[in-house]
Amino acid sequence: MDSKASDKASLLTLPNFRRLYISGSTSEIGSFITETVIMLFIFKITDNNKESLGMLRSCFLIFLTIGSLIGGPLGEFVNRKKILVWCEILRIPIILSLIWYREVAWVIFCNSLVALFTGIFRPSRQALVNEVVPSENIVDANSLFGSTNAILNLAGPFLGATLFSFFGGIEEVLIFDLLTYFLGIFLLSKIIYRPYSSDQTESSSQQNLFSEILLGINYVKKRAELFAIILNTFTVGLCIGLLIPLLVPYVIEVLGGTETQYGFLMSAFGIGGFLGSLFTKKIMIKLPNGKIPYVSILVEPLLFAGFIGFRNYYASILFFFIWGFFVFLRITSQMNFISQSVETKYLSRVHSLIELSFIAPNIIGGLFISFFGEKYPTEQMLIYSMIAFAIFVYARAPLKHMRYLWTVNPAQVKRHIQT
Repeated sequence: MDSKASDKASLLTLPNFRRLYISGSTSEIGSFITETVIMLFIFKITDNNKESLGMLRSCFLIFLTIGSLIGGPLGEFVNRKKILVWCEILRIPIILSLIWYREVAWVIFCNSLVALFTGIFRPSRQALVNEVVPSENIVDANSLFGSTNAILNLAGPFLGATLFSFFGGIEEVLIFDLLTYFLGIFLLSKIIYRPYSSDQTESSSQQNLFSEILLGINYVKKRAELFAIILNTFTVGLCIGLLIPLLVPYVIEVLGGTETQYGFLMSAFGIGGFLGSLFTKKIMIKLPNGKIPYVSILVEPLLFAGFIGFRNYYASILFFFIWGFFVFLRITSQMNFISQSVETKYLSRVHSLIELSFIAPNIIGGLFISFFGEKYPTEQMLIYSMIAFAIFVYARAPLKHMRYLWTVNPAQVKRHIQT
């Protein structure tokens, strides 16, 4: 076993991290599969209506945004373990209802409620990782989560599309999703964790959610490199918000593909993402701190252009594969940078703001598709999306906050670790 694989395997000997990792991974694979199946289900029962996909995506993201706004500050003054357990519990009756009732409006509403608790769940989970893994292993922990998430991006849409084609319905997938929540409740309940107390966290607990959000925003404003990461994430979020609802129509209508081929396309993105996360640690030796996020964001508009420029399914797979590599390279390196340089009392807030900066523009993109999806050709909307993405990235490249992202070298913070 090579040293990288050995480092990641040794992380799973830490009981708290192992439980957090397995519960998070199983829950995410269930969610990825279900999200794909629900999207294909809505596309089918609405007679291939793109506006319905835009509405599904927009509602999902609006509730995810609300969850992220609540989740980051909540994790600063409520036991993070309890937040994670209750998010799993509350998603169960929502999924159960879809087994018996599947009107379009109800499916969209339930999908949105699941997103609400997912938004609350994620900032606390990511902050908790930094409290159960020693500082010297946090890069490997983030790499493991990043590469696993890439695998789930690979397997989830492919399995979802394949299962939907095979079963012609969603019941079997929903039952699997339910089982992952029950497993998550069991494993998360076994985590041994007590919130770390300090004068600042105690005083923080006396403030309301709005005050907590403002504290996070003020912290990010003082650090130009974090501000750059937030703006980059916002730009990518807008791009993805326009791309995702159009991806199924693009594969089927423009490329002449099938639902299964859509699954293969998403799998190519996941394979690239897996490799990007896997090689992050090695690349960080040459490009430490904020250099990887800086380079990656400059490359991504070119890959978007290549993805739609050839109008060929296999070329699209190749560009999506490379795009996945750079996306997860950027995400994993950002996670490492935040883990190493953001104080514990701000971790949930910063992760929440990053989630929010990705989700909010997703909503804008999804709403645009829901209102105009049937008025313009799919390919034309993708071309305009690519041009907008490139302008938003390259116009900011020479600005002060982006230059600081390239040059910054912050001190590493110390944490109270509970393995």
